[in-house]
Amino acid sequence: MADPWLPVSTAVLESAFRGVVAVHREPAGTGLRPVRLHPDLMTRSPESLALMARFTSGVRLRFVTAADRVRIEAVFTRYVMAHLEQPASRAELLAEVDGIVVDAVAAEPTALVFERRGAALDHGPEIVSTVELELGPAHGEREVVIWFPADAAVLVRSVLATGEVRAAPAAAGVRWVHHGSSISHGGDAADARGTWPAQAGRALGVEWTNLGFGGNALIDPPTARAIGRIPVDILTLKFGINIVTGDAMRGRVFVPALHGFLDTVRDAHPDVPIVLMSALSCPAFEELPGPRRLDAEGRLTGTVRTGEDRRDALSLSDTRARVEEVFTARADDLALFLMDGRELLGPDDTAHLYDGVHPDPAGYNLVASRFVAAASDPRRPLGRAFALARSRAAG
Repeated sequence: MADPWLPVSTAVLESAFRGVVAVHREPAGTGLRPVRLHPDLMTRSPESLALMARFTSGVRLRFVTAADRVRIEAVFTRYVMAHLEQPASRAELLAEVDGIVVDAVAAEPTALVFERRGAALDHGPEIVSTVELELGPAHGEREVVIWFPADAAVLVRSVLATGEVRAAPAAAGVRWVHHGSSISHGGDAADARGTWPAQAGRALGVEWTNLGFGGNALIDPPTARAIGRIPVDILTLKFGINIVTGDAMRGRVFVPALHGFLDTVRDAHPDVPIVLMSALSCPAFEELPGPRRLDAEGRLTGTVRTGEDRRDALSLSDTRARVEEVFTARADDLALFLMDGRELLGPDDTAHLYDGVHPDPAGYNLVASRFVAAASDPRRPLGRAFALARSRAAG
């Protein structure tokens, strides 16, 4: 009996990836690595940012086939903290056919052990997983989307299917790129489709890329340069929480750094609407600066600081004021818009912050629904930005 499995070529796979900045061919033909920063920029990035850029939040394969099964051989890498002494949890893939999830399979990941200060210590033994996803019987070609996990790095060794596969054509219309923190990255979402950018992108019917980097929305120049290289019709940029929880910079540095980030992006995309977003509500850091610490209940909170130690240290309230200051100083940029993150998750919604900072799945749903409502309302800044993007994309 003939082998029913047909290999999917490298060229087709590269064309089928969505939500990536680049697809890197690993040395010696060991596979394809979808990444969310360009490889040359990752070499200039802090280790933690480069790692988050390898994590596949929002990364998916989108293709057309009459196959009823797909088999993926890959290495999935998840990180664990050395002091927690816990194994890496399994990495889940989803198969979607014509917009409906038809299968979900978890793979055994390789563990990358980190210490508290964020430096890699050691890889566990590399595990090559083979995952088979059932697509159901087909009566002809249909669109299939394979969603990779939001919280793992993936090296694709091979993809096989029980029928011919071709990359789906590029979607027409608006291309949206979002950059933010772990709240945008969405490692706490119910599944790969449950991050708020994934929900919003699908609801708005746009082609979207999630550049949410857990712990790394830190106004990094490599991120700005990467955004500058991406074809895009609308950008949303959310800053605040990582600046504060990481005690990453003072007010003196924050403002010119944000101007520099916007200058880099605007030089590359002179007419693209940019929405500058401040932080969601987070009581633990509204008035307290970082660094973050655990309170008596094991929840994340800020640090009480007084006198000179408090001067120019940033709380979330401080970052919102400075984001608005940057926006006001750029009043001549008519394609720049401002959105208060508390419109997405406000003071009355913070019960959804299960650890004091990160939303639970219902919180992600709430953020997504409010983002979609604001993006669809031409009376609001986000809606005006999306209207401008649609006009540019159509014309």
